[in-house]
Amino acid sequence: MPQYKRRKYFINKEIQLKYILLTISLLALYTLIMLAAVFGPYILVMITDSSLKQKAVASQVLLLMHGSVWPGIACVIILFGIYSIFITHKIVGPLFVIDRVTKKITDGDLSVRAHIRKTDDLHDFKDNFNLMADHMEGLLVDLDREYRHLSKYISELEYQIMTKNDVSREFLENLSDKMNIDKNNIGNILKEYKYRRESDV
Repeated sequence: MPQYKRRKYFINKEIQLKYILLTISLLALYTLIMLAAVFGPYILVMITDSSLKQKAVASQVLLLMHGSVWPGIACVIILFGIYSIFITHKIVGPLFVIDRVTKKITDGDLSVRAHIRKTDDLHDFKDNFNLMADHMEGLLVDLDREYRHLSKYISELEYQIMTKNDVSREFLENLSDKMNIDKNNIGNILKEYKYRRESDV
């Protein structure tokens, strides 16, 4: 199977941006909670009636942490934002491929199948989708075979009627038997599937 590579990382911008923003929002919320836990005690010392010495120590710690923590937090948020692009790409990419194949099948091309990269997610979904397409194509192959048989029998009957004035009863019975076999085969194929029949409409 050929190796599939995608060159675009934003395949579906709407979905990917939604999850990138969700990731960054959750990370920012987590960061705020952690900052409150780390900075909170020192801020409390600064705003309460603590001694001047305690306030001086707390302010030095806050200034020291302030200079080193914020750049680190900014880097972590940016890195997680970039990482979330790759994560969403592994999910949105296969969905994009399957959506494209679905449209081709809807247009009548049952020979197409979905192929995704080994590193992508949703392999089970892709395999089940391809299995469904295989069954649909197999159904049409079976129906096409039975259609060809019936067409052949109808052509034989038309030939006999057009070329001979007297069509033998034996020929008609034989032809009727063959047509009934194919009709039953088509019925058996259709029984395997649930679908809306004309009588149900």
